[in-house]
Amino acid sequence: MIKFFRKIRQKLLSENKFSKYLIYAIGEIVLVVVGILIALQINNTNEGWKKDQLKQELYLELKSSIMSDTVALNSEKERLTSAFINAVRLKKTITNDLPYSKSLDSSFAKIEMVRITEADYKTFDRFLEIGIEIIDDKMLMNEIIHYYDDSKNLADNGDKIQKLLTENIYPNYYVSYSYGREAMPEDFKELKKLNSFKIVLDYAIKTSRFLIQRSIHRKNLAIEILKILDDKITIQKGKEYKDPYIKTMEKDSIDIKNEMNRLRKIID
Repeated sequence: MIKFFRKIRQKLLSENKFSKYLIYAIGEIVLVVVGILIALQINNTNEGWKKDQLKQELYLELKSSIMSDTVALNSEKERLTSAFINAVRLKKTITNDLPYSKSLDSSFAKIEMVRITEADYKTFDRFLEIGIEIIDDKMLMNEIIHYYDDSKNLADNGDKIQKLLTENIYPNYYVSYSYGREAMPEDFKELKKLNSFKIVLDYAIKTSRFLIQRSIHRKNLAIEILKILDDKITIQKGKEYKDPYIKTMEKDSIDIKNEMNRLRKIID
């Protein structure tokens, strides 16, 4: 092909047909430019296809990860609810100066379970490594960031309770302890007078109630994100989504109200 074009140029020059040669040269340049543009377009198309494939792969991984999180969130709410109910029970026992009973041993142990189960950050970290902007849906991107940031921000909420119990109260005032099962006080009368234990109970009640509400929110937000991911994975076009956070907050208010009413009935 190159030899063919060279022969045409040499023939035009030998025949002193400069104007035709000039037109030919311009045409050849245009042809080269067009070829380059086509090559760039093909390359961009291939890059776009690779990006879409990677995005689909990440969406699938994220869906699987968040689905696993929702199972953990169910257990989390049950654990936090148990911690809240038992902390309230112990608070009432101390406030009303009630006597010790063996059934309290499980309550003593369960007040330590005031902590969340953190989300699985593996896929989210991969998004951050590749560039979170690969999610071309800004609303979805913001809610995914919110979902994982929420988990990180709540992670240490129960640390003070656990530290006080495991480093101060359990070693000094209990004869036995098993996490989440039972803890037997050495002298219940002395324990009831202990200010640090009263502080732990107040903190456990307040923190567990707060984390129950956040657990409900995180579960609802996870469900809304999963719904959008389902549509993104199947590449359904032309759908409009209500902001997941707004939808989550609407469901939160109902679920939290129902949960708090249920807890009131239990502890009253």
